[in-house]
Amino acid sequence: MNLIKHLADCGIVIVSGRVHRSDFARAAIVLASETLTLWHGGNLDTDKEYVAQKGGRWENGPGLYLTTHYGTAKKYAKGSRKLYKVVIRKGTDIGEVRLNMPSVVDFIDEYVPKAKSKDVLNRITKRSSGDKVDADVFLNIMINEQAIKSTGTGQLRKFLVDNGVDYSIQDNAFGWHERMVVLFNMKNLVSKTAVKPSDDIEIFDLPTQWQ
Repeated sequence: MNLIKHLADCGIVIVSGRVHRSDFARAAIVLASETLTLWHGGNLDTDKEYVAQKGGRWENGPGLYLTTHYGTAKKYAKGSRKLYKVVIRKGTDIGEVRLNMPSVVDFIDEYVPKAKSKDVLNRITKRSSGDKVDADVFLNIMINEQAIKSTGTGQLRKFLVDNGVDYSIQDNAFGWHERMVVLFNMKNLVSKTAVKPSDDIEIFDLPTQWQ
């Protein structure tokens, strides 16, 4: 990979051959980290798709949906939507995080409609251990109970990120032996490149392991 291009992708500009130490440290972290390259079918020209989803479009959580399977992404890259190749940096999967129950209670009180808040909290409490609950359990209950309106998905994503969740990984989600990633923390996005119809694609189904 071209070092200068990679630094540019990270938002780092070299002026007169010099790089500020803080910028260089950030670049070193990105370059030393393991990354994963995936496809996305949609519109990434703005940040809108990163923050909120319309109803029925966030079955696996409110984030940026990525997959190693070309055919799946291509299906969504129709009309005004495009096909992108996206590189993300390895971080913390939702399955590695446990949430503090007081924070969960505060979130439910603020963002879950009163008509559902009691049932949602009861279900989460039953699955908790001590004063903590698995983050993936919390998210599954929020989704299954339709506890958050589509307009509130941005706050749900922020809550996950603020509590250390970068993404959710699901392997073989559609039966193609692919890896699907729902990216919550956009700071883990290293680069995004629109793929034109005229571009030659050497590898359609991308590696599923971090490189």
